[in-house]
Amino acid sequence: MKNPDNSILERARDLWGGTISHPWLKGAVIAGSPADMFLTMGGGVSVQPMDGTPKRDLQTFVRMSLGLTNSSAPTAANDNAPVDLWAEREKPSLPRGVLPAVIDDFAFDMAEQMGADVGGLAMAAITVCAAAIPDAITLQVKKHDTGWREAARLWTAVVGAPSTKKSPIISTAARPLRAVDDGLVRSYIDALGQWGALEKAQQREKPKPRQARARIEDATIEATQEVLKDNPDGVLLIRDELSAWFGSMEKYGSSKASMADRSFWLESFNGGSYAINRVGRGVCLIPNLSISLLGGIQPEPMRRIANDMHDDGLLQRFLPVVLSPAGVGHDRAVGPSVGTYGDTVRRLRRMSAPGLGGVGRLVYSEDAQAIRVEMEERHHAMVRAWEEINRKFAGHLGKYDSFFNRLCIVFHCIEANSDVAPNEISADVARRVASFLHDFIFRHGLAFYSNILGLTDDHDALLATAGYILSRPTMKVISARDVRRGDRIMRTLDTRQAEAILERLDSLGWLTAKPRERNETSTHYQVSPLVRELFEDRAEVELERRARVRATIAQSSGRRTSGDK
Repeated sequence: MKNPDNSILERARDLWGGTISHPWLKGAVIAGSPADMFLTMGGGVSVQPMDGTPKRDLQTFVRMSLGLTNSSAPTAANDNAPVDLWAEREKPSLPRGVLPAVIDDFAFDMAEQMGADVGGLAMAAITVCAAAIPDAITLQVKKHDTGWREAARLWTAVVGAPSTKKSPIISTAARPLRAVDDGLVRSYIDALGQWGALEKAQQREKPKPRQARARIEDATIEATQEVLKDNPDGVLLIRDELSAWFGSMEKYGSSKASMADRSFWLESFNGGSYAINRVGRGVCLIPNLSISLLGGIQPEPMRRIANDMHDDGLLQRFLPVVLSPAGVGHDRAVGPSVGTYGDTVRRLRRMSAPGLGGVGRLVYSEDAQAIRVEMEERHHAMVRAWEEINRKFAGHLGKYDSFFNRLCIVFHCIEANSDVAPNEISADVARRVASFLHDFIFRHGLAFYSNILGLTDDHDALLATAGYILSRPTMKVISARDVRRGDRIMRTLDTRQAEAILERLDSLGWLTAKPRERNETSTHYQVSPLVRELFEDRAEVELERRARVRATIAQSSGRRTSGDK
């Protein structure tokens, strides 16, 4: 096979970052869009945007930047380089200088001392700060729509093997808020004891002490509801093992109890009043059902939970951070960053909204509002692009408008360095949040939904079909009927499911739909010639694997293979 000029990849890497894995440049950020780039045999390039950015626009930009002409860059018939279905989506490192300085310093210092993932520490700290900000501080998202408001409320899941130090990451980030809550609990116990010592008549005159809290951990829904009645500014739920939290909702299956539990947690992400009807105890109103969430989970339990889960958007509310392997920590002082972070969390707890009496709201500056509108359009395009491939990931991307607004509140309040939140969110904050959301959070989301949950819906069937195509070097056209004659996984598919697999392979650049002939009942697809060029090694693996399977079956059944003598 002819090797294209590697210098093009090196120039592209110098411009847009990423990692060269010939003939790919993976993990680049081109004109603000995460993208992979493939070097074609003619010395041209084919760009694969990962966030819904129009492919032709980005490809034109790349060719102009690299000084290439369109004629030198042949691509597949659908102008879409085939996606590597077996590739591990890269988890980006944390960019320095994008986050508020207090988070940057804390995360990098503690990561070095602990030998833990810096991105996991940063995202955990951001979530703790979000939980510390009172829900009275809200952002009016649109200039002329007073009804759409957001509060700083985030759910983060740190995902990794037991050795990735998930629990230490969570514990380290949550320590300042835990300390605040410990003080609140002690004060409540003292006040409750004093109230309980009063005569009944005195108790009727003096209200029962309010249970002010900042965090909850292993609490039932009933106990959580009791806490939230007294805490309209919200609390942080900390769960070292999210598998137990997910499992508590699945224990009743599809019963009313399970649905009620899920409804409670879904609403806790949104905020707002929540009425509880209790048998024998009447109606109770939670003024603001608001819970931020920070937890950890291992990949295998997460995969099982996602496969069995009701697709109601619960999982998609999480910002996943896929942890890198832990290293060896260093026993050295970390300087003032830890203390500064703790001071910041405590300041955020007492922060009030702008305006007289703290009843005002945050708004975007003119330039920041323009960035928000641009992000909303971009997120819409991303959802549309991914709906064809992975509905779970598309559902997660559908929350990006909310994530953007909430992160803007967090960045803004952290950097305010005041007990009163300034009224206007700047363009600088909006720009850095957009960068963090798309260059870091999106890439971790892609790694989570691709590497852990599977790049597409019916991922096993999709991989089986792709392997089937690679194992047949002469196959140029494929139909649903061919798919249903494939291996064990493929033979379990009905016609509709087989056609859906082919449609996804079309979206992923492997196939191109042919116009139907008059007598055809299903669509036939042309196999991209680039498939076998790109995945030549994978094709050899598939041929060897299938030959071994045939030989094993023949041997176990007493038959002889063609290679036997």
